[in-house]
Amino acid sequence: MATVIQRLKSDQQSELQPSKTKDQAPEICFNQADFWVNWEKVISDNCLDQLAHQGWVVIDDVFSEKALIALQQESGFIDYRAAQLTAGIRQSQIRGDNIRWIGKDCPAGSFYLQSIDALSAHLNQHLFTGIRHSEAHFACYPIGFGYQWHSDNPAGRDERVISAVFYLNDDWEAADGGALEVVDLQDCLHKLTPLANRLVVFDSNLQHQVAIAHRKRYSIATWMRRDTLVPFVE
Repeated sequence: MATVIQRLKSDQQSELQPSKTKDQAPEICFNQADFWVNWEKVISDNCLDQLAHQGWVVIDDVFSEKALIALQQESGFIDYRAAQLTAGIRQSQIRGDNIRWIGKDCPAGSFYLQSIDALSAHLNQHLFTGIRHSEAHFACYPIGFGYQWHSDNPAGRDERVISAVFYLNDDWEAADGGALEVVDLQDCLHKLTPLANRLVVFDSNLQHQVAIAHRKRYSIATWMRRDTLVPFVE
């Protein structure tokens, strides 16, 4: 069954939408097939080797245009709440994003997670990662905020195996800030621009940070996990 997302009014779009030009976008009708990715083709042997030995890989133009627009529009409809650290504390000087966990009430996000589950199966087959399920949330960084250096597994925990971030903003430029900075397994620093339809996949134990955004920044933060417990909420 196809899902339809009505576009926002133009005055709402300029404030909420990750795209600068989606105020003229039509209603988007989509289904699970629009989010299908041939991971066997997209994740080449070279990508698998890089992920195994360096701990990160960048994949551009991951989804169809229809899937990208559906995720962009959904990110503008949902209600966000201030993200917290693992201890349940809000410290905006450390982490300044607002989030919305993806559930059944996020149809585009749910299809995105199904595709991530297929990616997890591919990684399990080739890298023996032991992933059992995935979780994700939309994230919005207001102007002037980022997320300081951290790893995605809090001290003493290792449930998260692979992290991924999918970016939603059209026409992002270096001057807009908000880069994902990652220190790889070889102790090299990489600064990755948050381009629309880009998926960054990395070892959840790598240290990384989000640089200060100079434009409202939208993304989907994603984790592939080895546990079977109900995911804890940060």
